[in-house]
Amino acid sequence: MKKSIVTTVLISLLMASCQREEEVFKSDPAGKISEVSADKSVLFPSKGTANIQYGKPGPHQVSTNAVVGDCNQLAGLVIPILQTIGILDQSIKCSNNFPYGFESPISTAVYYPSDIANMNKLPVVNFVGGILSSQGNYDQMVRLWASYGFIVVISSNFINSMPDMHILGAANVAKLNKDPQSPLFGKADLSKMIIAGHSAGGGATLLTSSISETAVKLIDPDLKIVAALPIEPGPVAIGSTVKVPTFTLTGRLDFVVPADTWPNLWQSNLIKNVPAWSATATTATHFSPTMDITKNEFAGVSVAWLKYMGYNDGEAKSYFVGPQYKLKDDVQFIGLLTPPVKRNAKADLLQ
Repeated sequence: MKKSIVTTVLISLLMASCQREEEVFKSDPAGKISEVSADKSVLFPSKGTANIQYGKPGPHQVSTNAVVGDCNQLAGLVIPILQTIGILDQSIKCSNNFPYGFESPISTAVYYPSDIANMNKLPVVNFVGGILSSQGNYDQMVRLWASYGFIVVISSNFINSMPDMHILGAANVAKLNKDPQSPLFGKADLSKMIIAGHSAGGGATLLTSSISETAVKLIDPDLKIVAALPIEPGPVAIGSTVKVPTFTLTGRLDFVVPADTWPNLWQSNLIKNVPAWSATATTATHFSPTMDITKNEFAGVSVAWLKYMGYNDGEAKSYFVGPQYKLKDDVQFIGLLTPPVKRNAKADLLQ
């Protein structure tokens, strides 16, 4: 087991990808999220109520200024090897930012509905990935979120362990929101920003969500963080300082961030002052957020959380609120090891 854990950690440090930000926005020609058949699953296809309802493309085509492609440079050369041995699936993307290429390691990009010009202001999801990763790894998941009516900003310096990349992402969206030449001009609802992240970026999510509202408004006076979504978070943060409703996701087959270690011990279990939920996907590994959405156990429930927090959507809210909240009965999160789903006293009181 010890050897297996070490091997998995080493693979997680090698596995990542980057993207570069273009000066001119480019739309995905198809604007579609790829759909890979379940029989090509690396481990298990996603399942459960939330994945059936939300684990598929939403009503909007997606555009982005991110540039991603095949993994064929520097650290990206390891990706085809990991795909061949079944660690990663075929949908993972890379780009030319260090350590997967020769461009700057610091990058930020946005994804947004292609018909944003015809829409009202949209909530913003501010996402940061894992250590030695950047935007390309998460292309499928952030496209999914954007397809449901969100502006998603994803930033990286390939360390991704502190609030600096979330701050960069917030500043980037605030700038684009004021730029008449940007497709995001006047379209970002900065008062509804959801901080999200995976692995190291998940730990950074908890840190960023602990910053005071006064300090946040130094980035932009309209900015307000309304929720947090740490996915398989790193150990650098504690839950007691978090200031917004938080939904922590972990994976039972994740040996890099074991579900029953720090995510419970000093993160989700210590969130007492705001509503908090946590759920452990029974078949999720540490790489699940990088998978095609048909194999990402967190896909559907993450959309439900974003729609609840960003739009107060009643159907999405039913997964989290009320005595019969759907999350606790979702088979993606029901396993032999308990409790796979928890919520704190503040969340229990919500109606």
